[in-house]
Amino acid sequence: MRAGSFIGMLAACAILAIVIIVFGVKVHRLNAKLASSQEQLTQSKSDATQAQTDLTKAKSQVADLQTQLDKAKGQQADLQVQLDKSKAQQTEIQAQLDRSKAQSTDLQAQLDKAKVQSADLQAQLNQATSGSSQLLTQLDQAKIQSMDLQSRLQKAEGEIAELQPLLLKARHMPVTTSLEKVHGGRSFTLHINNLNVQPLSVNVSITGPDKARSQTNIIGASATLNVEKLAPGETVVIASDGFDPVTLTAE
Repeated sequence: MRAGSFIGMLAACAILAIVIIVFGVKVHRLNAKLASSQEQLTQSKSDATQAQTDLTKAKSQVADLQTQLDKAKGQQADLQVQLDKSKAQQTEIQAQLDRSKAQSTDLQAQLDKAKVQSADLQAQLNQATSGSSQLLTQLDQAKIQSMDLQSRLQKAEGEIAELQPLLLKARHMPVTTSLEKVHGGRSFTLHINNLNVQPLSVNVSITGPDKARSQTNIIGASATLNVEKLAPGETVVIASDGFDPVTLTAE
């Protein structure tokens, strides 16, 4: 009975020892795992701290990048405005360039036309120069002729000056006149004496306040024509072809 109990106790102790050994091994493993886990936890905390630091740094970088991005967007907006202005200026410059090209084309056409006109004028000038030489020759000849004509004119004027008194004398009607009062001065008789050696045809016009009359007569050589019944104040004009008229008043 005691032997069986002893064996049972040995068996129980053996089993207990085995259990203790197993639990010891497990505890050792658990302790090793716990140490490893603790180390991993410490490493994880360190990694977390580093990650937090990196995250904070990354956030700072993100904020900085966001600032740079906003600044870049602002610069992009400014550049877009400048680009739009540049495009508008480019359009205006292109329009000005097109207008300049059109003006240049027009000016070139005018220049070509001017060159043609210049060539034509040059030809006319050359022709005029040739004609000018001829005209100078003709002008010299004309001057000579003018001097000759001037000399002739002066000579003719001198001759006219000499002939003027004779001409005036030749145009003077060759008659003498005299008035005779009749009827106590209530009327006059005009005596017209022909001094020429040939008969003289005369037209006698009488003008008075009441009426006018005229008569045509031929006065014989050295003869006298009597015009009667002239009222006081009447005007008598004696005319004859080739002679100056003679005018007098009955008074």
